[in-house]
Amino acid sequence: MQLTSQQTIKFLCNKYSFWPTRQSGQNFLVSEPDLKSIISSASISPQDTVLEIGAGFGTLTVELAKHASQVIAVELDKRLAMAMRKLSKTHNNLKVIEGDIFQKLPVVSGYLDDLQYKIVSNLPYNITSLVLRNFLENKPRPSEMVVLVQKEVADRIVAQPGKMSLLSIAIQFYAKPEIIRLIPRENFWPTPKVNTALLKISGIGGDPNNFLNQLGNEHVKKFFRIVKFGFSAKRKQLHNNLSAGLDEKQEKIKEILEKCGINPQIRAQDLSIFDWIDITHSV
Repeated sequence: MQLTSQQTIKFLCNKYSFWPTRQSGQNFLVSEPDLKSIISSASISPQDTVLEIGAGFGTLTVELAKHASQVIAVELDKRLAMAMRKLSKTHNNLKVIEGDIFQKLPVVSGYLDDLQYKIVSNLPYNITSLVLRNFLENKPRPSEMVVLVQKEVADRIVAQPGKMSLLSIAIQFYAKPEIIRLIPRENFWPTPKVNTALLKISGIGGDPNNFLNQLGNEHVKKFFRIVKFGFSAKRKQLHNNLSAGLDEKQEKIKEILEKCGINPQIRAQDLSIFDWIDITHSV
């Protein structure tokens, strides 16, 4: 059965009385070249364990199972999970978990059992940011992620100073994100209103050069608290936001910023993560 065929997906939808909704961010990939690109970008070896979130009818799952040692596929919808369980009968290295990924985290973590693993997924649009942040901020962290996300979200994630946001800092603090390729919306069914990007997030956790290891675990909460204060009012200058958030006099905040070589009148989106680390150490 050709799972990248729109005709096949429609047949399966009818068979399982399922119809995708935009509210749930359910869009099935119907492009064989893009599917191959995902697998290639993930560089999956026969020793790898792969976690897939939002498995759908198994278009990506089947290909992952061909290359990986073990695939753990999480699917919220009970009808899709039923289809996935039938797939697992012909793929002995596939484990299907039905339910909300955030509610099933203890179960998922149990299967991972301190194994090095990768996340490879066509993520539902409505949970993209939550999934990425959860698996970067909490252990066990994956070694890397290769995911399909909205192009707009991908652009925000890989942004540089001048266009930084809480999301870009939250991802880049833990890892290195890069856009591998863009995927036109016509390569999905139903056709979404937006284009999609294939995003690779590497250098997670163990990379000595990432910002987490440079700052140290003991300062992470303080770092993000300061960053959130900095972005609390987008149009305001940095010294105003930090002064209000930290309950410090503006003169004190200006002095700290100037010692860090930062213009107090700058706005949060213009700072690099190095700047935020300097501020964290100085406050």
